[in-house]
Amino acid sequence: MIKKATLLTAFSVTAFSAWAQDTSPDTLVVTANRFQQPVNSVLAPTDVVTREDIQRWQSKDLNDVMRRLPGVDISQSGGMGKSSSLYVRGTESRHVLVLIDGVPMARAGISNAIDIGQLPVSLVQRIEYIRGPRSAVYGSGAIGGVVNIITMSNDEKSQINAGMGSDGYQTYDGIMNKRFGDTIVTAAGAYETTRGFNIQPDSPYNGDSDRDGYRNKLFWGGVQHKFNDNVSGFFRGYGYTANSDYDQGFIWLCWRQ
Repeated sequence: MIKKATLLTAFSVTAFSAWAQDTSPDTLVVTANRFQQPVNSVLAPTDVVTREDIQRWQSKDLNDVMRRLPGVDISQSGGMGKSSSLYVRGTESRHVLVLIDGVPMARAGISNAIDIGQLPVSLVQRIEYIRGPRSAVYGSGAIGGVVNIITMSNDEKSQINAGMGSDGYQTYDGIMNKRFGDTIVTAAGAYETTRGFNIQPDSPYNGDSDRDGYRNKLFWGGVQHKFNDNVSGFFRGYGYTANSDYDQGFIWLCWRQ
């Protein structure tokens, strides 16, 4: 089975202020009402996850991060490589609005469901999570809540993470953020693979006697430019390819007389 995602691009020119990076009661958020305000002045339950939190939790992907937040359920349609869905307070996944730097990751009214596991966790600088209905602000796609994944960073950095495990498991995740004057270029990617194991060792079919592995490659690129002190613009694009091996799934049935 081969699953591919269409390249997503977004462009925005808007006036905005810098995101606050502290975790004090005076932490500023924008997601709740689309303007900057202290988190303790937001009526809706609000959680802010910082880059330091993600590193302290040693989260492997965004699903691991979101599982730690109240009211969040993550379901996955199978093992490694299968798509995942995000649920908030028991609502459908299509009723949870996911934003990347304030831009919707999916189009409301069609599916509005996305797989946040296909974003490099090294790219994420901050997450603003609003629990409860925000339809008055964002429309019908935000009945359950809003998750704003913020990737913008003014800091130059390069980082690579790697991990290994049994059955040939390997994972690599990295990001490069470079400044050129008033322009910031960001590139991030991840690669995950495993040889897997034979889930049907007693199958009579020759094709079922091999290991069932998995390979996933994803890339993210972006350019951010500051025109003046009040206006900035950015361009984002990402894509991924996931390949999963599977058996025919033949099951022997035996009746006794």
